[in-house]
Amino acid sequence: MRNVSWSAVPANCLGLLTVLMIGNTHALDCGTFNFPICSKALTDPAQFAGGFDPQVPFGGFGGGEGCKASISHTPVILVHGNGDSAIGWDSPAPARAGKPQRPSVYGELKAHGYNDCEVFGVTYLEPAAQEYSQTANNFHRPEKYEVIWKFIQAVKAYTGSAKVDIVGHSLGSSMTLATLDYYTDDKKEQAWLSVHRFINIAGGLHGLNTCLWPAAYLSAPTCQAEHGGNGDQYYEFGFLPDLPPILSNRWTAVNGDHSLRQAPKRHSDVAFYTISAGQQDDIHCPLIPVPTVVDCARGPLFIAASNVRTQIDIGSPPPSMPPSWTQAVDQNYQNLVPRDLGGIGHFGARNYAGPIIVQMLTTDCRGAACKGAYVGTSRLSKP
Repeated sequence: MRNVSWSAVPANCLGLLTVLMIGNTHALDCGTFNFPICSKALTDPAQFAGGFDPQVPFGGFGGGEGCKASISHTPVILVHGNGDSAIGWDSPAPARAGKPQRPSVYGELKAHGYNDCEVFGVTYLEPAAQEYSQTANNFHRPEKYEVIWKFIQAVKAYTGSAKVDIVGHSLGSSMTLATLDYYTDDKKEQAWLSVHRFINIAGGLHGLNTCLWPAAYLSAPTCQAEHGGNGDQYYEFGFLPDLPPILSNRWTAVNGDHSLRQAPKRHSDVAFYTISAGQQDDIHCPLIPVPTVVDCARGPLFIAASNVRTQIDIGSPPPSMPPSWTQAVDQNYQNLVPRDLGGIGHFGARNYAGPIIVQMLTTDCRGAACKGAYVGTSRLSKP
């Protein structure tokens, strides 16, 4: 059974967690959770089982003994964000404003009937790139696409499924969209035909307004624009918003063959969903004043299309007196995502969204119905 640091769990949470964990063993183990990091991200990065061997370099999780015969769901692949790893999908939703700690996204899926042969996660960042100090150096490029695509193929082969569902957080969302374009358009492998549902959580589809600061786009690779030229270089880019004729980035543009936000219109047979934190997302909407090109709350949103099933904003501000656990958060993260400290911001849009993700993956919900069993404020977003 998954290890839990019980000393860090409030007393009123023990009953809930015990009920959720009895008879529900976990193949994925976060280890000790200190927001927003799982200790086993670096100490046990490859948590594969049941003969599942995806041959990826940086780890992940998935697979189990004796469960392939009982697959009943479309396999789901969880793709982490910047400065994170696949192990982070077992990060619980910390207690906030009188609400007890909730299970992780992985825990929610397991509690709702997904077995170990139906839930997978891939790490596409090397260990050094997962460190906070290196997050500004991570951007979209084919070396990362190869890791993700190889993993998708491995999951399909292991499960015998023709399609997978994908849930991406932050950089993982845009990285996977670019992966599917790269292997469909450039490598002619029709990668998009492998996708049934795509859930985007707080992805930088419109780029990041913070990248408009000269110091950012001149020195931070994650803020670079598109690369020109041919071949693989054509598919390298960062989160610089498209601002013609001064700055150009076809990936964050409103229209075009590689516009991230137009992906649903290009792939009408895939169901798309978005979960965001709206104005409470410190990555899209930082507290410090920044140049504004795109309404920051719209930054993670797809352009409306018939196959965009819903785009839900679950952001909420921290209380005036944040929970005690926030005092133990590393100062770097306190500065980076202050709205997540007792509220729901960039990381909370993932950690608290387990019930919504389950609803999106297991029903044909649209609009507000995709909230499912989620308890908390939610709003429908318009791009």
